[in-house]
Amino acid sequence: MTHGRPPRRPSRVSLAPIRLARNGAALLTSAELANTLDPLRAAARALREGVATELDWSIVASALNVAQAIEQLGVVRGLGEHFRSAELALHGIEQRAMASGEWKATALYYQELDHINAAVDLHEFQLRRLSFSEVSRAVKKAAGEIRSTGGRVITPAAQQADMLQEAS
Repeated sequence: MTHGRPPRRPSRVSLAPIRLARNGAALLTSAELANTLDPLRAAARALREGVATELDWSIVASALNVAQAIEQLGVVRGLGEHFRSAELALHGIEQRAMASGEWKATALYYQELDHINAAVDLHEFQLRRLSFSEVSRAVKKAAGEIRSTGGRVITPAAQQADMLQEAS
């Protein structure tokens, strides 16, 4: 009898706990780093050149959310002020780009460019020092914070589906 509670579901047990722990403790590979940093650098370049789309802005903002989550988890500390400065710069860029109610690429001020470039470089520094499980935990934390503030979390698969839908 459950007495009004849902029945207990047993948790899954890994058949290879050592391999699971080793994979979680391993640093990110160069391919995983490139998979994360290449789109970020391309988006930051588009912002710098004044041709950024809203998706480019979103990629940089998402990376900043993850970087701040890493800072909050205490894995790589002491970079929070740099990320807050970049976040304020992104907020200013968004306000100028959305002034007409629709996204229109805008030029960056030198300080905004400097803050964003520093944040991208520092996020790369963070990622090079984190294990796979630490990065996963930070991404989940950032996604949870975005959802809790009423934001929408977009996964790469959802982005591709949106782009295909817009193209047709």
